[in-house]
Order: sequence, then structure tokens, then C-alpha cells
Amino acid sequence: MAQYRRLEGEREEGQIVVRLVEEGDMVKAMIVGHRDTGDVTEPTIFPSEEMDPEEAFRTVENQREMLGDTEVLVEMEVGVEWDPRWGELAE
Repeated sequence: MAQYRRLEGEREEGQIVVRLVEEGDMVKAMIVGHRDTGDVTEPTIFPSEEMDPEEAFRTVENQREMLGDTEVLVEMEVGVEWDPRWGELAE
């Protein structure tokens, strides 16, 4: 099962962050991370539109291999509860 850690402080360039927000009674996710460095050999993830959290975590896991097993951080809006189906969230 994939493991994630909460983002502490501000996002930094090079980090992959899945941001979870409440939208009505649903949770939506956005992937934020890896700015374009100008190096065509370095995979870049651009900010995405809102998507289902499960889809967002599948996407970052697929990209993680290309990025050298980069750590994926989670930013949760107040009120959003972690769903264990998404993976394991370290405290």
C-alpha cells in the first residue's frame, strides 16, 4: 500500500503534493508539483484540474516511478478526513 506524509509548511519546488478539498459533500483532489525546469529529460507534473482522490493518487503513483521514487505529500483542507483506500498517511 502506498505511503504518504502530510505537507508541513509551504510547498517547495520539486515536491509533489496532492491537495484534498471539500466540495459540498464530496472530496476532490488536485495534483500540484514539479515546475518546468527546462530539462526535457526530467518529467514534469503540472497543476491539474479537480479529480477524484483515487484517480489523483493513481496518477502520482504512476509518475513517482519516473521521478525517482519522489515522496508524495498530502495537503488536506480543514474538515477533510483521510480515507484508508487512498493509502497510508503517516502522522
